[in-house]
Amino acid sequence: MPADFVLLVLDAFAVFAMALIGIQYLCLLPKSTNAQLLALLCVAGVAHVVLGRYQYGYWIAEPYQIALSPASESILNLLRNVAPGVFLFLSHSMLRDGKRLPRTLLVLFFVQLLLEEPIHLVIGPGFPAERLLTEVVPTLLQSVFAGWAIFWIVAEWSSDLVEARRGVRFLFLLVVGVIMLLAGLLQRVLVPVSEIENYFVHMALIAVHTMVVCVVIVRTLSGDSAHLLQPPVEAPRIGERGAATSTARGGESERLVNTLLRLLEVEHIYRRPKISIRMLADELALPEYRLRRLIHEELGFRNFNAFLHHYRLAEACEALADPGQARTPILTIALTVGYQSISTFNRAFREVVGETPSAFRARALDGPEDEAELPLAP
Repeated sequence: MPADFVLLVLDAFAVFAMALIGIQYLCLLPKSTNAQLLALLCVAGVAHVVLGRYQYGYWIAEPYQIALSPASESILNLLRNVAPGVFLFLSHSMLRDGKRLPRTLLVLFFVQLLLEEPIHLVIGPGFPAERLLTEVVPTLLQSVFAGWAIFWIVAEWSSDLVEARRGVRFLFLLVVGVIMLLAGLLQRVLVPVSEIENYFVHMALIAVHTMVVCVVIVRTLSGDSAHLLQPPVEAPRIGERGAATSTARGGESERLVNTLLRLLEVEHIYRRPKISIRMLADELALPEYRLRRLIHEELGFRNFNAFLHHYRLAEACEALADPGQARTPILTIALTVGYQSISTFNRAFREVVGETPSAFRARALDGPEDEAELPLAP
């Protein structure tokens, strides 16, 4: 059996698998932005496979080659190169639980797209900086997107309260991110396109990517992971008690929720600067996995850091809006509620409240009382 035929079968199976996973999630969650992003990521993967078979044609026997028009090649190339940016947006939407996407990354994404295809309308072969502008810079930007997404995946893995979602980080997002990172650096910068090793790298990465997609397909068909793409559960408003549902069930769950709320609202355990989910589990004499489930299912939080921010910022907002503490430095308030630095406090405050602590204090103390209400926490 010719090696070219085996590689053609691999390409065909990769296209089928990615098309299937995209269609599956769109059918399961047709109105979900995350499902749409995943489908677009699958389209980019299909474009990568098809375009690779065309561009590596000089290494492939004629019966297994494909032909594309210049316009088709440009479209497929643009679709292929949106993948790292779409992966970044998907990772942010799935895992960052309502936090704002840095605008700088969005601007860089549009810059990268301009350097992929539209720039060829301005510069052509022989331009002094052609390779720098059309290959090196776009690849570096793609690496930034994939690397940033990987950072999010790893940095907040331990604080994720959704058990199935913690597993899918490494099953899908981290692996796909590493593949994208390697594909860009190896195929566009490090390994010359004119060398057959570039084609072998291309096919090896497609094989690994296809295996990951197959695992996702199995999980999707089993119906146990579609909820991972749905929008985050809405957390309670800042200053409100968590929407615990166990009181209707009574028993052990109600006792645990009440004990947890007492630790938070009476003993203010969240003020401890280095409080962790393990420490909180020890306080409740609970296994860590049960505490994760309790906070997520009973109080409505999907992330332990968001859970801590909710209670810390609720107390901070009360202090900032209190005329009796108008002269208390914001740093003092930040340290009191459990933050270890003013920069961490300011960043969390802006992400959740939507304005700086000083702007909130000025509005709360000078404006009408009802204007001091806070928006929903993420």
